[in-house]
Amino acid sequence: MKSGKFLGSYKIPKVYCANCAHCTVFKQRVGGIGSYVLRVRCSKGIWKKHSGEEKIYKYFTIVRRTRPACPYYDPMGDEKAFIKELRKSLPVKDEIYSF
Repeated sequence: MKSGKFLGSYKIPKVYCANCAHCTVFKQRVGGIGSYVLRVRCSKGIWKKHSGEEKIYKYFTIVRRTRPACPYYDPMGDEKAFIKELRKSLPVKDEIYSF
């Protein structure tokens, strides 16, 4: 069973957004010409602020993004193995890259 919060004696499953095909990584320009940072967004628009604006997250925090359920969740493989490997390979802080 997937991990999640308890509701009485029933455990509500959660999904990791990082394991979804709709979780996309993109380059966002910063500072001078030729510099960028990695960011993630939900291509289905599930991540929204209270104002309705799209939420964009830093790449190194993607493993923390979970939802109790998602109508568009499209797993890309074995969740447990994928998340374990992703935790090992993610940077620990925001990194600036060059083109």
